[in-house]
Amino acid sequence: MKNFILLLLILIPIGIYSQDLAIPDNPYEQADEQIKTRNAFKRERWFYEQRMFPGNYIPEDAYSKANEQRDEMRKSKGFAMNGLFDSWVNLGPKTGFYFAYSNITSRMTTVKYDPNDPNIIYAGTAFGGVWKSTNSGNNWSAMSDNEVSLSSGSIAIDPNNSNILYYGTGEATYSAASYYGRGLLKSTDGGNTWSNYTSGLPSLSYFSRVAVNPGNSNELIAALGNRTSLGVSGGGLYRSMDAGVSWSLIFSGRADDVIYSPTGDTVYAVGSGIGYLISTDGGASFSSNGAISMGTRNHIAVCKSSPNVLYYARHTSSTIVVYKSTNAGFSFSQIVVGQNFSGSQAWYDFYMHVNPANPNIAYVGSIDVWRTTNGGATNFTNITNGYSGGIVHVDQHNIDFHPTNPGELVCVNDGGIWKSTNNGTTWTNMNRDQVLTQFYRIASDPSNANHIMGGTQDNGTQRTLGTLNWAAAFGGDGGEVCFHTQNNNYILGETQNNGVYRSSNGGASFSTATSGLSGSGSWVGPLISHPDSAGIFYTARQRVFKSTNWGSTWVAISAGTTGTIREMEISNNTGNVMYATSGSTIYRSTDRGYNFSNVTSGLPGNTITAVRIHPDSSNVALITYSGFGTGKIYKTTNTGATWTDITGNLPDSPVNDAVIYHPGYPTSTYFCASDVGVFVSHNYGQSWQELANGLPNTVAIHLDHHKATNKLRIGTHGRGVYELQLSNFLFADIKIIPEGFYNSSENRLNSKDSVRAYLRSSSSPYNLMDSSIAVIDSLTFNGNFYFENVTSGGYYLVMKHRNSIETWSKAGGETLIQGITYNYDFTSSSSQAFGGNMKQMDLSPVRYAVFAGDADGNGSVDLTDMSMIQNDILTFATGYLNTDLNGDGTVDLADITFADNNAFNFVVKITP
Repeated sequence: MKNFILLLLILIPIGIYSQDLAIPDNPYEQADEQIKTRNAFKRERWFYEQRMFPGNYIPEDAYSKANEQRDEMRKSKGFAMNGLFDSWVNLGPKTGFYFAYSNITSRMTTVKYDPNDPNIIYAGTAFGGVWKSTNSGNNWSAMSDNEVSLSSGSIAIDPNNSNILYYGTGEATYSAASYYGRGLLKSTDGGNTWSNYTSGLPSLSYFSRVAVNPGNSNELIAALGNRTSLGVSGGGLYRSMDAGVSWSLIFSGRADDVIYSPTGDTVYAVGSGIGYLISTDGGASFSSNGAISMGTRNHIAVCKSSPNVLYYARHTSSTIVVYKSTNAGFSFSQIVVGQNFSGSQAWYDFYMHVNPANPNIAYVGSIDVWRTTNGGATNFTNITNGYSGGIVHVDQHNIDFHPTNPGELVCVNDGGIWKSTNNGTTWTNMNRDQVLTQFYRIASDPSNANHIMGGTQDNGTQRTLGTLNWAAAFGGDGGEVCFHTQNNNYILGETQNNGVYRSSNGGASFSTATSGLSGSGSWVGPLISHPDSAGIFYTARQRVFKSTNWGSTWVAISAGTTGTIREMEISNNTGNVMYATSGSTIYRSTDRGYNFSNVTSGLPGNTITAVRIHPDSSNVALITYSGFGTGKIYKTTNTGATWTDITGNLPDSPVNDAVIYHPGYPTSTYFCASDVGVFVSHNYGQSWQELANGLPNTVAIHLDHHKATNKLRIGTHGRGVYELQLSNFLFADIKIIPEGFYNSSENRLNSKDSVRAYLRSSSSPYNLMDSSIAVIDSLTFNGNFYFENVTSGGYYLVMKHRNSIETWSKAGGETLIQGITYNYDFTSSSSQAFGGNMKQMDLSPVRYAVFAGDADGNGSVDLTDMSMIQNDILTFATGYLNTDLNGDGTVDLADITFADNNAFNFVVKITP
């Protein structure tokens, strides 16, 4: 129970809401009732439960495996959009504005001054990685966007060489919305590049603290937390003797904090799983000390200028208790007995620090920052007052002190980073240009592409009219946003648990709009607009509610559903078909939401995260799933009577949303957003590819397609909103076999290889219009080619492999239409090539290949090609060469045989 409560404390958000996910032995249900009322708990519960449902844990190393699958996809298929301008562009918030707190970013958990250059500050963020400032916090740059983990536990800097950074990944605030980490990241160049070290560390890491021995830079000690109640072990005290490359476990069990004395000879460690430990030989050995007893979460601090003075603080239930030692930690006395530190969620937001130059100035962080200036002789004072007029955001996670002016310090919390130059008496907001907002949902104004709104974690519903600096429209944890299709001035948004807000002036102002709503709602509830009827909105809690007056009042209308409704969608072309989901169950209505029937048959038991109906057909819909190990996207073509798994080659990662691409005409394209990126299919979900480069390695949680400008937006849960300008593609799935690569005994290619496809006009003089490169799959002989610079029309498909004869499609050309994938098979018959210019490779099944041997690319196989191959044979040439006709990496007699045969038969390019 103790370990479980620690985990829960990590997971806490705001309010009450109904749980519709029936998870056996759900650890969240074991929390005490007070914890369950906290928004921090509910926020993290919503995020985490859908990923662990229907079990009660996330499989070990599930995210690392999903990342590996995505990276392998990148290697084998590249990005679907890979042109010069085909990259995700960030739209902010950079930063968001949140009422009295002014500029906010999102949760930061660790912060460090460079000990040798205090102008340099590093901050570790919830799920946005490491950020660096070189001008005392006035500007910031992201330093780790593409690393294996952006979840921040602890940053440490080598005091003897401050270019060396250690970034312990995995957030040990016990907030499940922050993922576990992937070990330790180390940089030796000030954060520009990183190496990932995992030897001896648990596969799922939760770094609470990393400490470098000030007397020996090769020695490090780390305190790691765990989540034993969710099946995640591995916490404990770890030691490295080779500067972080490898680690050994000293003590197992949850460890919350570890610090070296200023000389490095003494080490102090605390944690509910390890107790209170002291080492007097630099960490080589430890002994248990019973001077203090452990709570749920524990922190310890030593004064650098007076190392005999230590402070220890522990959290249990809703109480924080502080102790002080004046004999180097061998005994402690409780101070400020009865002090209320507002520790109701200190499993999540909690620390203990002491000013390095003055042992009488100490700080406790909880919801606010508390300070003593007399060593705890009298009560600590609340110096931030985040809920009563203060400018510093609530939910404190860490502080650090200027190395030469310890009166200056920075604190980090759920809103970002603040600085004080007078020991915390006054504060300055240092959120400048960090892009870290954790969105739940986003929506674009259909009539104004610059107007975007989105619900965020703990920082309200944010809004922009085109600038990178967004501002909160209203507070709380945000959720869904919906612009009415008939009048975009009417907008609905929500706070946590479906607390609906309404605007009638295009978002300039909002007011509560819950009249008529009853029952408990999901943490993020659904909001949808009727496609063709003015004034009609829908939302849902445990029933579907309808408004006919633009959201002013609501009436419950539905029958046939059970549980809390999480997702809803209405048909665009008829307005009659509606879907509603509860957990893993999906319901369908054919009478605009009044009556529902269960259409879940044949679907997996994971949490449904989105429903999308085809804009042109109420018969076709997609649903997406969270969790692991089962299908992530399913499709129906008969209004939910049956469903087909179209997950295909997607990584085994939660899929959070999908879009059926309809830029004004039907296409075969789907987009989906997952925990490991955004993916596209141009063949109705048969195969998938990562969409474009430039997206940080964070959670892609919600998609929005702005039809008028053909822009795709993605709301991330850690790095704000990104945008991609979509092209009006022509798509072609082309099957082709390069002659030398075909293995007739196995009916496959010996290896994959890239082929370029050209589009030429089907009319003389057959002008070149566009080209595309794709990797041909070794089993299916198929490549996915995307042409961005042409419109619908008649074209010849012209194929050129690195050493094969250029081959044109059959006489007359082919008609390609934007958005619809065109399938062409060069392998099925010689008549598929202009002039029958192919060679039969197999009778059963029938296989045709393009002729190999044109090493010099002049359009014929001749003595010039033979000479090139012969020269490479004589020099024992290896590698990716045009003379390697069979792709085995070596130029040899097998290659000369192909070329010799084709030269003898006067094989040449044949064109119209």
